[in-house]
Amino acid sequence: MTYAPDRELHLTHDAERGYWHFVLYIEPPGACGSALNATQQFDPGPSPYAAEWLNRLQRCDPDALHVTLVGSNEAQALWHPCVYEDPDSPSAVAQDGCVCWQTFRDPVTWLPVTAHHYRTVTGNIENWQYRTYAPLSLPDGERLEALIIDREPHMFWIRSSSGRLHVMPEQTGAGYSCGYHGGGPVQLASMIDKIVASDGYDVAAEPSSRTRPSERVLAWVSSEAADRTQELTLNQLKILTRTGMVG
Repeated sequence: MTYAPDRELHLTHDAERGYWHFVLYIEPPGACGSALNATQQFDPGPSPYAAEWLNRLQRCDPDALHVTLVGSNEAQALWHPCVYEDPDSPSAVAQDGCVCWQTFRDPVTWLPVTAHHYRTVTGNIENWQYRTYAPLSLPDGERLEALIIDREPHMFWIRSSSGRLHVMPEQTGAGYSCGYHGGGPVQLASMIDKIVASDGYDVAAEPSSRTRPSERVLAWVSSEAADRTQELTLNQLKILTRTGMVG
């Protein structure tokens, strides 16, 4: 079915069947969805990396990809304004509190982002929690400049050769972690091995690692030394694979 720009599209709800029926036309530059891309959910807190990434997002109208991030029960709220925009919004609480959702897009990767605003009446508690999908790879032609372990929001970032910050590519079921012995550190160590072997050009996400990563890299990733916020340049990653230390 071809999209006709002069036709107005409506989100509708079937009360008996309990889910949303909608038709929205989107053309993301690559595959994106819960079947492939891992969902990322985080509270940015004081993280400068999260603040940098969030600062480049562009506010946009909700589309089908945003709905996949929140599910059918919250879908309608994506179209409700924030209490700061309309004190009488369906998502406002006593014209002061708020439980709204806002929608954004990363202009570099076109990935959808949702932000859930939680504000109590009088504002003694107020926070934002963000959801997005991890990319499956860096943009074409980009090379890794640094791998960033960001402990505040429990996120892993990639700084590319263009200077841009990206959520670390990840597939569903293949999450990264560090500081203990388990599947997450194995996945991270395998990614580091691949990055070094490709001289920083291959940062594509893969399913759970099928091969055992370097014992030197895995030992460091599983140690307390890895479990802190830090930037690891490509040169440091190369040193890690040779020596088991980042220098």
